[in-house]
Amino acid sequence: MLKRFSLLIFIFLFVAVLAGFSLWWESGLKPVDSSGMKKVSFVITRGETVRQIALRLREATLIQDPLSFKLFVLFTGLARKIQAGSYQFSPSQSTPDIVGILARGVKDQKVTIIEGLRQEQIGEFLAGKGFPIDQREWQQEIVVKKLEGELFPDTYSFPQAASQGAILKIIDRNFQKKVSEGLADKISSSGLSLSQILTLASIVERESRSEDDRHLVAGILLKRWSKDWVLQADATVQYAVASRNCEWLSFSEASEGKEVTNELEQKSGGCEWWPKSLTEKDLNFKSSYNTYLNPGLPPGPICNPGLFAIEAVLDPLDSPYWYFISDKEGVMHYAKTDTEQAENIQKYLY
Repeated sequence: MLKRFSLLIFIFLFVAVLAGFSLWWESGLKPVDSSGMKKVSFVITRGETVRQIALRLREATLIQDPLSFKLFVLFTGLARKIQAGSYQFSPSQSTPDIVGILARGVKDQKVTIIEGLRQEQIGEFLAGKGFPIDQREWQQEIVVKKLEGELFPDTYSFPQAASQGAILKIIDRNFQKKVSEGLADKISSSGLSLSQILTLASIVERESRSEDDRHLVAGILLKRWSKDWVLQADATVQYAVASRNCEWLSFSEASEGKEVTNELEQKSGGCEWWPKSLTEKDLNFKSSYNTYLNPGLPPGPICNPGLFAIEAVLDPLDSPYWYFISDKEGVMHYAKTDTEQAENIQKYLY
C-alpha cells in the first residue's frame, strides 16, 4: 500500500513538474510584446557564443528568457547555423521566429578595412563598395563621437543595404570584443588610457611595418614621451598637412578641439591623405598634431591602427635607441644619438 502511495506521489510530482516546465517553456518562447512593431537593430559578430547572443537579445528586450532561447537552439540543432550579420527584429517576434532568421542569415558583402587608414579614407572606401555612406555625415559622426582610432581594421560582413549606423555598430562591437575586452588586462596594467594607447598605436602603425619594428618603435616613442621629448614622427605631420589640404574645414577645426559647425566646405581637387615628401615648411606647420613642434602626444589617433600595432604599444621593446627613420624602401634605421640620426638621414633619405 505504501509503495503504491509513493508511486502515486512520484507520478503526481512528475506531472506537476512537466506541466510547470511546459508552461515556462511556452511562456519563454512567446514574443516580448505581440503588439510592438518598432524595429531594433541587432548585430552578431563572428565568434559570439549562443549564450552571449541570448543575453544580448534579452538586454535588447527582444526575447523573454535567455535559457529558453538556448534550449530551443539546442533542441532544434540550429546552434551552428546562426550567422553573423546585422539584423532588424521587433518585440512582436517569437523566439522561434528570431532563431529562424538568425539561421537563414542575411545577404552580406565581405569587405576588408586595412590598417593605418584615416577615417576619411575608410568612408571613401565603403562608399566605393556601394554602401550608402554620405561623406559629410560620416565625417561628422566620427569626429563628434571621437571614433578615429576605433574603426578597427578587419574583414567584415556588412549587409548590402547596411546604413552608416549599422556599419559603425558592427565595427564597434568588433573593436570592443578584440581590444577593449580582449586586451582589458594588458590595457589595465599598462598605466595608459585607451585613448593614449590608440594614439601611440596609430603612430606605430604609420611609422613601421614589421612586427619587430612595431615593438621597437613603440618602445622609442614611449621612452621619448616619458622624457617629455618631441616625438618627431613624420606621420603626425602628414596627418596635420593633409588635414589642412584636404579635410572639410569644420572637421579639421574639430580635430583641433574646436566646435563642429555646419560649414561643410570641401576644398577642390584630389586629396593626398599621406603626403610622402615633407618640406621644411611642413615640418614647421603649426598644428597640435605636429610632433616636431609639440612635446608629448598629439590630441588623438592619426589613423586606425590594427591589433598588432596596439599590442606593440602594450608590449614595447626596450632598446638603447632614441631615434628612428624609415628609408625610401620602408626599411627602418635606428640611432642612439642625434648625430647618428643626422647621419642616417643623410645616408638613407638623400
